[in-house]
Amino acid sequence: MPGLADRLNGISISASAAMTDKATALKAEGIKVISLSSGEPDFPTPPHVVEAAVAAARAGDTKYPPQAGKPALKKAVRNKFLRENNLDYALDEVLIANGGKQIIFDAIMATCNTGDEVVLPTPYWISYADQARLAGASVVQVPCKAENGFRLAADDLEAAITERTKWVILNFPNNPSGTCCPRADMEAIAAVLLKHPNV
Repeated sequence: MPGLADRLNGISISASAAMTDKATALKAEGIKVISLSSGEPDFPTPPHVVEAAVAAARAGDTKYPPQAGKPALKKAVRNKFLRENNLDYALDEVLIANGGKQIIFDAIMATCNTGDEVVLPTPYWISYADQARLAGASVVQVPCKAENGFRLAADDLEAAITERTKWVILNFPNNPSGTCCPRADMEAIAAVLLKHPNV
């Protein structure tokens, strides 16, 4: 069997995946566990969603979709953003993917080269750092202090950005802290990022 690629050195199993496996094993032993490791709902898929999936499969809707997603789904996403968020996107600005982890990984792999930097306000979602490292980028951590409610300070962000910075990953509400970004904070962060159009 061939060996693994060198790029996997230093990459370990996601701590959240390991916690999920542990919770599953404990549940199998009959131990009552409330697992907070994965972002999976604690309720079953609603019956109307299950029925719609079954109906689509029975109607033959089981083939590969277009790379960016089926037009009907893209229209539904567009309508949701327009209706609920007052955001108007063109259909070619909507991309359907398997989930957040996949699309962020794909985007980082498509845009980062060896030596680039990815700025991560800490604490951060566990997968971001490994995704950056797999792309050859360095991780630059910006501590979000407890006394500031784990919020990112614009001055700290400004100090972390260099000519090698390719990404700043913002995650609100933050996973894992739950911190939200008030409008004034977001405006200050945006003012910093506007000074760095290549980020």
